[in-house]
Parts: sequence; structure tokens; C-alpha cells
Amino acid sequence: MLWIEHPSEPKELILSWQALPSVKDRLRWAVGRLIKVGDGAVFDYLQGDEFAALNLGRSPDDLKAAGFSGYPAFNPNPKRNPRRRSSGNPEERALEAFLRRLPPPSRPDFSAYLAHYLVREPEKLSRLMLLAVTEARLPSDGFSLVDPLDPVACRVDLVFEIAGAKYHGDIDIKLKAGDPLVLEAEPTNPTDPNAVMVKAAGRLIGYVNRLQAKTIGEWLRTCAIECWVARINGSVDAPTPFAFLRGRPLERAIAA
Repeated sequence: MLWIEHPSEPKELILSWQALPSVKDRLRWAVGRLIKVGDGAVFDYLQGDEFAALNLGRSPDDLKAAGFSGYPAFNPNPKRNPRRRSSGNPEERALEAFLRRLPPPSRPDFSAYLAHYLVREPEKLSRLMLLAVTEARLPSDGFSLVDPLDPVACRVDLVFEIAGAKYHGDIDIKLKAGDPLVLEAEPTNPTDPNAVMVKAAGRLIGYVNRLQAKTIGEWLRTCAIECWVARINGSVDAPTPFAFLRGRPLERAIAA
């Protein structure tokens, strides 16, 4: 059984959004940042060059055309950004807005909920770690929180969705939890030079999420990386595979 023994400790999380399946553009947009401040966090929408850099050169107008109107808890108008409001504690309010997407820890099945994400010691996770591990996903709105990861943190375990499996994956490959995977940088990728391919039995099945690909590409050069299928979500006709990644320092790669 694979378990997250060394979770990532995020300094920030990227709020991503994907439009409804009826929208042709299936880009997983980066729309904002949840940045750690003390025991809380502040939230800001992405603007200008930073927005373009995280969205393959696309513009906020392209995002609006895909149907984005903002996250319900935060007005997208920069002049009314909750980070700048004076009432209450903005660091606590921003964090709680996203924690409401998770079941409360008081629920009797909370441990079982986190076991689905391969977490067996939830008491060791900070609130920001909980958001990173679960991505705070709901099936109804297309939002999730993505940990961009720390390129110097080689001792880490994480689970990530294998992006593009429906479009790029080899349909003849039948995956199951525990199958070994290989990650391979693809610097010649015409869309993203930071792209990292995910392969099973030597055949392409998808890619690392582009919001994490740059860091994982760094890890492939500086750390000992192992990878397996974590689980398969979705349906038989449209499976969504997730990968479990284990990173360790090169000089101690043999030790777990």
C-alpha cells in the first residue's frame, strides 16, 4: 500500500479552474494564488504577465470567454480583493473559504475520506497541507487547488492527476493501482517546454499537470523519483488516472 509519508509543505497553492465539458477549450486555467501567511493565508487573483505565464500566453479575456466569472467567495475586481478588506482577519477568512470545500474533521468518516487520498496520519497535516493533498475538489464547479511544489524539496510524496489521458493516452493500456509509471521530460513539446510525459509499459498515457510539471521536471534531474498508479477515477469509458510520486534525495535513494 502506498501512503503519503512525507507530504509537501506548500508556501502557496494555485487556484485552478476548468470549464464545463460542453466548452471546447479544456485548459486547466490558473486563476489565483492562496499564499501562506503565518497560520493563515491570503488570496489574490492572477493579473497581467503572471496570468499569461501560468496560462500558456492566454489572456483574462480568453478566460472570461470560457465562462469564468470568479470564485464565489472572492470578487474578481482587484479593487475589492478580500486581501485588502479591513473587517475580520483576512488571513483566516481566505483559508476558511477553501476549507469549507472539505468535510469537517469532526466527521466520523474523516479518516476514511483522507485514506482515499493516501493519507493515514491526518493529524500531521496543516490546513494548507490538507488543501494541497485533496486539491479541495468538488465535482460540481471545476475549481481545485494545485500545489506548485518546492523544487529543492526532494523528500516528498504526492498524488497528481495524469492530465490529458483522454486525449494523449494509449487506449490499449489497461491501468490498475500499483502499476509502475515512468516520468520523462519532453523539452521539445510544442505547447509547453516544461512538459513531463507519464508512461506505462513504455507507452504514453498522459502528462503531469502543467502547474506542477516545471518542478517535477527539476526533480527528475536532482532527485530519485519513483512513480506508480495511485487510483483510477471516472468511468470505464472516460477514466481519470492519478499517479503516486515518491521523491528522495539521490544520495539516500535506497532508504525509504
